Amino acid sequence: MQYVNDEETPERQITPEEYLAEQKTQIRKRAFWSIGIGIFIISAHLVLFAVADVEFTLLFRSIFFILGLFALGGGIWGIYYAKNLALKDLIPTPEAIEFARQAERSTPYFTYVLVGLIVTVTLCQMAAGLDESIKIAGFVKPDFWSKGEYWRILTGATLHFGILHIYFNGQALYGFGGLIEFLSNRAHLVIVFVLAIIGGGLCSLFFMPAATSIGASGGVMGLIGYLAIYGYRRKEQLPPDFLKSMLINVGFIAAFGVIAYQIVDNFAHLGGFIVGAIYGFLQIPRDLQKNPREVGTAAEMLGYAALLVFIFTCILSVLLLLKIVTL
Repeated sequence: MQYVNDEETPERQITPEEYLAEQKTQIRKRAFWSIGIGIFIISAHLVLFAVADVEFTLLFRSIFFILGLFALGGGIWGIYYAKNLALKDLIPTPEAIEFARQAERSTPYFTYVLVGLIVTVTLCQMAAGLDESIKIAGFVKPDFWSKGEYWRILTGATLHFGILHIYFNGQALYGFGGLIEFLSNRAHLVIVFVLAIIGGGLCSLFFMPAATSIGASGGVMGLIGYLAIYGYRRKEQLPPDFLKSMLINVGFIAAFGVIAYQIVDNFAHLGGFIVGAIYGFLQIPRDLQKNPREVGTAAEMLGYAALLVFIFTCILSVLLLLKIVTL
């Protein structure tokens, strides 16, 4: 008779060093894949647009090349990161755990409103026609000066060049806006967004007075500027990669702006970023014991006022695009 041991053999627990080695291996695999994809995209870009001379829009070509460039750069960074990875980097701090837990419970209501507004205006643009809508409500800077149509600095931010443009700006607004509502206060979200739109518009107006600009990216850059200051001021209370991720976003947008300078209003981006950073520098408390989510009555009322300004701006854009009113 054969004796059978019913007790299960316990699984061997891996050591911390083995776990670290396993994580490094996985990161390197993803990094090599990223490098391969980046090289493929860049090579395809050169073949399609330089050698074969395929006709595509400048926006598509720029995004295509930037994606390849960042895939390549991300892969190289991944190899470097894996080489320097330590066990302490894999153990989340109590602050990071609390950050993730609270983030899951937050609901970015103001962000939903802002995204919904610019999407609504974009749908009305499709009905009016892209070129016509830009003439009607875009930030046409000569008209801003000569005809006194100062409202264009705001309505121009509600318009977009098409599906791809609204998709990227909408995604960015949703992501960064939700972060601000969680980390700070939703009042600051709309204050920064509206001020950055105006600041970015004025910067663009100064450096490119004859051009026409549309899009909410100046306001989005203001949110990034605010979050960059937040990440610097309160880095002890945030995940270790928070500030780095903000700077990577800035780098991506800057690189895209340099490559696609013919269609990107870099000065609006720069102005919006500076406004958001200045606001964050003035508003975000240095004292880590102070809760940045707490605001006074004045700031809260100012936030609602900024939201109403943007709502009325979008309503005005819709009325102009549908030719219900003329200015």
